Amino acid sequence: MDSDPSILVSVIVLLISLLLAVMFTLTEYSLIRSRQSALRAIQKDQKKPSKKVDLALHMTKHLNEYLSTAQTGITLTSLIIGWLGEDSASKFLENSGIFSFLGGQTEDVVASIVGILVFTFVHAVFTDLVPKNIAIDEPVKVLLNIARPVSFFHVLFFPLIWLFDRTAAAISNLLGFKTATDEDIYSPNEIISLTKTSAQAIDSEVDEEDANFMQRAFEMNDKVASDVMVDRTSMSVVDVDETIADALLLYLEEQYSRFPVTADNDKDKIIGYAYNYDIVRQARIDDKAKISTIMRDIVSVPENMKVPDVMEEMSAHRVPMAIVIDEYGGTSGIITDKDVYEELFGNLRDEQDDEDDEMIKKLGDDTYQIVGKISLYDLEDFFNTKISQFDEDDAVTLAGFIQNNYPEMRKGDTVAVENDDYKFEITANDYEDAYIKFFTVKKTEKEHKSDEDKEHKSDEDSEEKNNDEE
Repeated sequence: MDSDPSILVSVIVLLISLLLAVMFTLTEYSLIRSRQSALRAIQKDQKKPSKKVDLALHMTKHLNEYLSTAQTGITLTSLIIGWLGEDSASKFLENSGIFSFLGGQTEDVVASIVGILVFTFVHAVFTDLVPKNIAIDEPVKVLLNIARPVSFFHVLFFPLIWLFDRTAAAISNLLGFKTATDEDIYSPNEIISLTKTSAQAIDSEVDEEDANFMQRAFEMNDKVASDVMVDRTSMSVVDVDETIADALLLYLEEQYSRFPVTADNDKDKIIGYAYNYDIVRQARIDDKAKISTIMRDIVSVPENMKVPDVMEEMSAHRVPMAIVIDEYGGTSGIITDKDVYEELFGNLRDEQDDEDDEMIKKLGDDTYQIVGKISLYDLEDFFNTKISQFDEDDAVTLAGFIQNNYPEMRKGDTVAVENDDYKFEITANDYEDAYIKFFTVKKTEKEHKSDEDKEHKSDEDSEEKNNDEE
């Protein structure tokens, strides 16, 4: 038609549109993939502040606005490419005479179809797939290079962006959905999942140990002092009136590096702690001296204090041990810096640790010997499952759970707890002084019947019932 632009002008406009489409696609994916922490690290390494980095940071902080800019640009350039591309291609094909043998209307239709296919291919590959791969591979580098031109188009398109965003927000709210925010908010589970996914990637700087460490760190933040303490029944203490010689014998027997010091031989009256180095040194001077001569101060924390707060409390007072106090003011147990470290790094065994101190020993296939003082939290963590009966109970340990719910349980008795996936049969291995020290736990996986099996079984039961009635 006479009003159509010339092929040369169309080609120039098309090339500009293709380049802009590439830039907007790079913008979209680089914005999504770039992290503010990475940009801040680059800014920190700069000898002087970089306006380009500041602009990129601004874009990531106002993510929705700049994503709308990219989407508006992609839409407009796609319309231009679709309008001019098909027309230019069909004209070129008609003038080349490639389909002249078809003649008439058929030639025009075929030329138009081929033109659409050609520019669909060009548009998909060169303005979408290739830029997407580049932006995903080097998001920060790409974002820094396109920050200024994108900022220009952001100002240019702002009225359209404002209108689009307000309209989209209104429709989303009308449908009952929340409007997205510019903040990256991830739950601990999402962060752990992202870390594990990164650890599985080829040439990743994150390995499986990093992922496990992060998971233990998040889990530790959810734990309180009572979850990781050594309970009072397992505490070895020395009385303030005992001599250094008595403490030295206790140290040689128990091999602990520190001992809580009690008054009146009462574990509810812990007034300090004795350090084995001080015990040995004082023994060389005067082993008849009282423990009070070498006793060090100790801190007390409540059972429900978060483990990181306990560590902060010990660090503030420069002590490696704290007494855990229950709701009645009595001693519930002790917690040491080693107990906290083990929550992060796993079980730390030294030359003085006894093999018999293992909380869980495997006896056979899905059968374990478990110490009664193990926390319910650690038990669920070991089996990688949640048991609602544990969560609903006030007990901290397995033995406490049994005492609360099965007070008549004796040696050889078995009870069962279960969830949707597993059944756990818990057998008492002993019973002494109203306390069970060891249990045998057998885990059995439940069979999940399909709906068809259940329906078939229901039909069989109904048929049997009808036969009985006849």
